[in-house]
Amino acid sequence: MTTFRRSPNISLVSRRHPGPDLQPACPDHTDAMPIPVDLAIEKGMKLRSPVTSETVALEDASGRILAQSLTASMPLPRFDYSAMDGYAVNIDDVNRSLPARLKLIGRITASRTQDDIALRAGTAIRILTGAAIPPGANAVVIQEDVAREDGHVILSRQLKRGENIRMSGEDACAGDILIERGSPMDPRAMAVAASTGLARVEVFRKLRIATFSTGSELRQPGEAIAPGEIYNSNRYLLRGLLDKSWIDLIDLGACHDEPDALRARMQEAARQADVVITTGGVSVGDEDHMADVVRQCGGTIVVAGVAIKPGKPLTLGHIGQVAYIGMPGNPGAVFTTFRVVVEGLLRMWGGLMQPIEPARPAIADFAWPSRSERSTYLPAILTGYNANGAPIVDLLPKANSGKLALLSKAQGFVVIDSHRGSVKRGDAVGWFAL
Repeated sequence: MTTFRRSPNISLVSRRHPGPDLQPACPDHTDAMPIPVDLAIEKGMKLRSPVTSETVALEDASGRILAQSLTASMPLPRFDYSAMDGYAVNIDDVNRSLPARLKLIGRITASRTQDDIALRAGTAIRILTGAAIPPGANAVVIQEDVAREDGHVILSRQLKRGENIRMSGEDACAGDILIERGSPMDPRAMAVAASTGLARVEVFRKLRIATFSTGSELRQPGEAIAPGEIYNSNRYLLRGLLDKSWIDLIDLGACHDEPDALRARMQEAARQADVVITTGGVSVGDEDHMADVVRQCGGTIVVAGVAIKPGKPLTLGHIGQVAYIGMPGNPGAVFTTFRVVVEGLLRMWGGLMQPIEPARPAIADFAWPSRSERSTYLPAILTGYNANGAPIVDLLPKANSGKLALLSKAQGFVVIDSHRGSVKRGDAVGWFAL
């Protein structure tokens, strides 16, 4: 589970990670105009390298990201075994003359092998699922197809070689790569690792992410609220989005729009984290201080605005080795920019190699008259598929990704590229599933 914790004492953290006050100031390399989404992602990927690795016990590896490919040290399965409860036989004893009458000479279970029992001509051995195939046997006939009589079994049908036998190496051979580096240790991967006898695995250490919201108007749920104040939904939105087994989340709450306070909070966050994510304060208003705060902490702003709607103020930068992501204050824009831009960056920095599913072609079941210089992401639902299997999508009423309640009902985003004209029913659009 993701760890939610208050910040530890700064003096202790500073010994583990150099703080922003120790980093030299760097000139900004920002673009005058908002840049396309793809370019923002490309620039963001260069802000930091993936985290280092560590070795953990297998039981502690669930949900972590594999830092070294898992290789089979032995064939899987390790030996030939029975796939069914039945009788181990040699098909030559059965197929030459039906019905075949074979003497029952022993019993083998999955928990017990009998090396001294070998199949002889005209004999059969009782065998249970998972038990090793005894020498001389080349098929297992299921018990439903066998009659027993006076210590013998009687078979009335022909058998195929290897019938109901799981052969050694059938799943994997020794030396095969079972799970690629950068894959999550999901339940299947955990089982595979256990099947090879691995007690410990090398995983990427958890990506430490510190978050705080900015805004003097913010109040926490449960607190009294005055005119002009709002509840801090962004804090809980980010907690949900960052609730990953490979993330260590440091929740620093909210901070007033006061430069000195913001600078102190930023320094506190950057001393502890690999990535600092803030919400609010990245636009061009009088109380939008975050870009200056990053610079005052010795940092650099690399992206100051992205051509995405909603979410144009999205800001990317770094303070030394700590990546900075400044997200808009609007919760709908936070969700949109996180899913479209930020999530992919965090996955790469955390060591996860599996890409996010890109937008796919879809058919519009709506008309949209607007034209925008930015890529527009609109909350929508899937209404069906056409004859070619392409999804048909429709906008939610009064679609606007800045509306959080509306966004909660969406199954995905309709993506309308920048510089595109109006959309008519039946036109091709992008579909970004959530």
